[in-house]
Amino acid sequence: MFRTDYARGVLFALTTAVLWGLLPVAMQIALADFSPGSIVWFRFTFAFFALWLFLRVKGRPPERIFRKPPLFSLLAGLCLSGNYYYFLRGISASSPSNAAILIQTAPVLVVLIGVAVFRERFSRPQAGGLAIAAIGFFLFFRDQHAHALDVNLYNTANGYVLIAGVLWAAYMTFQKSLAPDHEAQQLNLLVYGVASLVLLSAVSWNDYPKAEWGAWALMLFLGMNTLLAYGFLAEAIKHIPLWLISVIVTLNPFITLVVMKLLPLVLPGVVEPERIGALGYLGAATAIGGVVLVIRKR
Repeated sequence: MFRTDYARGVLFALTTAVLWGLLPVAMQIALADFSPGSIVWFRFTFAFFALWLFLRVKGRPPERIFRKPPLFSLLAGLCLSGNYYYFLRGISASSPSNAAILIQTAPVLVVLIGVAVFRERFSRPQAGGLAIAAIGFFLFFRDQHAHALDVNLYNTANGYVLIAGVLWAAYMTFQKSLAPDHEAQQLNLLVYGVASLVLLSAVSWNDYPKAEWGAWALMLFLGMNTLLAYGFLAEAIKHIPLWLISVIVTLNPFITLVVMKLLPLVLPGVVEPERIGALGYLGAATAIGGVVLVIRKR
C-alpha cells in the first residue's frame, strides 16, 4: 500500500510539472487578447466553480470549508493570487522561458524557510547545490541580459518573477501546515475563492466581449490547468514528502524550453522565438541542477 501511494504521489507531481511546463507558453499566447489581471482572475474563478461542482457531485459538501475557514488558507489564497499575477507580469515583460527558469528560486526559498522557521537541517550538499544554482542563475541572467531588447524592462520582469517566487514559497508553507488536518480539495476551493475576490480589481472587463473563440478556448485550457495542476499538487502532498514534490516540479522549465524551441518552427507567428544563447542554456541546466541538489532529501 505504501508503494502504491508513493507511486501515485510521484505521478501526481509529474502531472503538475507537465502542466506547469506548458503554462508559461499558453499564458504568453493569451496575452495577445487579455490583460494579465483578466487572465489570472478567469483562471481562479473557473477553477473555483469547477471544483465546487466536482465536490458537490462527489457528495463532499463544498460549503463546509467556508463555515470556519482556517486563517492560513486565507493567507494561502492571498499569496497564490499574487504569485499568479506577478508571474504573468514577468512573462509579459520578458519571455516564458525566462520566467520559468527564474521562478525556480521558489523551491529554494521553501527549503530556506524550513531552515529558518522550522529549524530543519541544511546539509553541506544542499549548501553546494545553492552555490551551483546561484552560478546557474547568474549565467542565465548574463545571457538574457545580453539578448534583451530593453534592459530596463527585462530587469523589471525579473523583479516580478522573484516576487512571484517569494509568494509561492509562502503559499506552499501555509498549505503544508494545513494538509494534515484538512481535506486537500476543500482547501483548494477556499484558496481559489479568496484569490478570485482579491483579483477582481485587476480585471479589464472589456477584454472578454472582444475575444474570439480561439482565445476563449485558450482561456478554458488555462482554467483547467489551474484546476488540475493544483489539484494534483494537493494530492501529491498527501502521499510523498514536500522535498520530493519540489524536485519533480522543478523539472518543468525543461518542458517550457523544449516547447518554446519547437513551437515557432511548427506554428510560426504564434509566439516569438526565444533569444537564448549557449550560455543561457548552460545556465538554465546548471541552475535547475543546483535547485535539485538544494531540495532533494539527503
